[in-house]
Amino acid sequence: MADKDVEVTEATAGPADAAPDVQPAAGDAQTAADERPAKDGQPATDGQPATDDQPAAPEEPRSGRRGWRAAAALGAATVVLGGFGVWATLHASSLRANAAAQNTALTDGPATTAVRREISAAVNTIFSYSYANTASTRRAAQGLLTGPAVRQYNTLFALVTKNAPAQKLVVTTRVTNSGVEMLGGDRARVLVFANQQDTRAGTGQTSYAGAMFAVTALRQGGRWKIENIDTFSG
Repeated sequence: MADKDVEVTEATAGPADAAPDVQPAAGDAQTAADERPAKDGQPATDGQPATDDQPAAPEEPRSGRRGWRAAAALGAATVVLGGFGVWATLHASSLRANAAAQNTALTDGPATTAVRREISAAVNTIFSYSYANTASTRRAAQGLLTGPAVRQYNTLFALVTKNAPAQKLVVTTRVTNSGVEMLGGDRARVLVFANQQDTRAGTGQTSYAGAMFAVTALRQGGRWKIENIDTFSG
């Protein structure tokens, strides 16, 4: 009986002596998860394993957001510039309409012709002279000039009075073309093209030259006079 008791004891104790199931610690489980490769060979990110069922949503690229904002800004700029273009066109049309209304050279043919005729005759007179009688030209010019043009002409003609007799110079000026740039009320601006013929009486030598200048004209006593001479010399 003693032997049987020993055998029963050994049989009962056998399963208790077997090695228990070993449960890995939480840290070991995390390590194992980190070492497990993600699906399709992609490594897990930030220690979190990728799952096959719920892939992470892709983040919107920053370049895409910048592109959208740039497109929106360009669209706004296009609207602003388009609006400005419309305004500028309307404003320019308004200015042209106002200029046309104030500039009767565009609408009053007889008045424009009168300005051209009288100013052309005045230019022919004041810029034509003979060394033998410069005084007569100067006297005639005083009735054709007014305002600043009187001083301008007297300064210029002082040189003629000094040099023409010594050179025996005869100058003939003829307006070849003219155009009224502006005409409003008693004021006008006329662009003048003229030819000048210079002859030296002692030698008979003759030379020709062209001239272009603008004059501001003022109507006084029913007659157009030259108020200012612009030779475009700066």
